Amino acid sequence: MAGKMKTGIDPFACKGRQTSIQVRRERARQHAAHVTPVINEVRAGGAMTLRAVADALNARGIPTARGRQWSATQVRRVMTWTA
Repeated sequence: MAGKMKTGIDPFACKGRQTSIQVRRERARQHAAHVTPVINEVRAGGAMTLRAVADALNARGIPTARGRQWSATQVRRVMTWTA
């Protein structure tokens, strides 16, 4: 085997990557479904901008799907997914 170079993509690595993507997407969808009622509540309470909604979620201690602080972009994405 000396001198042989491995070429191509390992089919197991490719399948693992696809599975990982599917799992992360499903978790994101579940989190979006969980947080959407809170976003709607915040908006009904007078938050007019995406930044204001993000600030309200952060103030309530609600993390993003990855456990981080909210940004306006993340709020927009959640609102788009659940629309």
